[in-house]
Amino acid sequence: MKKILVIDGNSIINRAFYGVRPLSTRSGQPTNAIFGMINIISRQIDNINPDYVAVAFDLKEPTFRHKMYPEYKAGRHATPDELREQFAPAKECLDLLGVNILELPGYEADDIQGTIANFAHGCDDEVESYILSGDRDLLQLIDERVSVLLATNADTVLMRRGEFHDKYGIEPEQFIDLKALMGDSSDNIPGVSGVGEKTAVTLIQNFGSLDGIYENINDERIKKGVREKLINCKDMAYLSKALVTIDKNVPINKKLEDLKRRPINKCRLYQKFAELELNSFINKFSLSPDESDFKSETEDAKEDFTVLNSCEILDTGADLIAVFEGNDALYISDGKRNIKYTGEIAEIASFFVNKRIVCYDGKRLYHSFKPRGVSLKSAVLLDLMVYSYVI
Repeated sequence: MKKILVIDGNSIINRAFYGVRPLSTRSGQPTNAIFGMINIISRQIDNINPDYVAVAFDLKEPTFRHKMYPEYKAGRHATPDELREQFAPAKECLDLLGVNILELPGYEADDIQGTIANFAHGCDDEVESYILSGDRDLLQLIDERVSVLLATNADTVLMRRGEFHDKYGIEPEQFIDLKALMGDSSDNIPGVSGVGEKTAVTLIQNFGSLDGIYENINDERIKKGVREKLINCKDMAYLSKALVTIDKNVPINKKLEDLKRRPINKCRLYQKFAELELNSFINKFSLSPDESDFKSETEDAKEDFTVLNSCEILDTGADLIAVFEGNDALYISDGKRNIKYTGEIAEIASFFVNKRIVCYDGKRLYHSFKPRGVSLKSAVLLDLMVYSYVI
């Protein structure tokens, strides 16, 4: 089954900014939101392994919701400068990671996500959509083919229909009726004044929807005080429902095939992470300054190696060697001889005693050798991966 991952860019970068301690380059450029966002997104890409991936961002232009209700999102604090200046480099990093960036004037990221997730319903083959966001408004999109990965302060929680019902006591498609009644202070959505979540859930459980509530406004299950509030705020309730309803038919001019996950641009991403001084990502994504040059140099070097398959490899007295374990052999150099060893490693265990060994990821090398009868306890591992991280 193919998978779509669509990401709420604004939600995730905001969560990263406030959740990761301040980081910056030597020149003072802040990078904590970039660092946190890439960690969150790459973790979910690894977990889901999507065929299609896109991240949606809001634009500054007013949306159709502002035209419906000019006070929509009024009162929000301005985006801090330290966060605002991280948006552009974050988008560049995501693009180089093979993630498609989507923005559209007049629409919010939520609407773009709803439209992309809805592509799962337009496919002949079975396709699943996953929405990554910290915004609970996206929960209204959950159905048999759409799940929400809800980023919380503790963890990222997979929300399907069952998990949603267990938490809220209603169905995902009724979530817009819940928000219409209780409002949302974060977006300045008015709702019905005086009606909170508990009352709103009970009303929806009893009458199914906002329409069902007003069609049965005189039902004895609605308390007198609540009835008066509903009658007085009917227009606001329906306006609120319109404001919270995600548009799943945004004219983004993209087909599903346009959103295929692309290979990582390793060379340019290396340069970008080096510029941002995010060196741990250079290791995480196995990046190099010039991938093609690296490959050709490695291939040329291998051609210069003497191939041995027995313990004829023996010490020349050098106490400093370089070791690299490839898929097909063990590559060893003492600065004078370059050896490609294809035999059993256990046969040359004594070769590594009391050596200083230049390697990359010494921990992995140690655990690879140990079950095959070679101990590196007496060796000193000069681990380039660790050195790179420290630098």
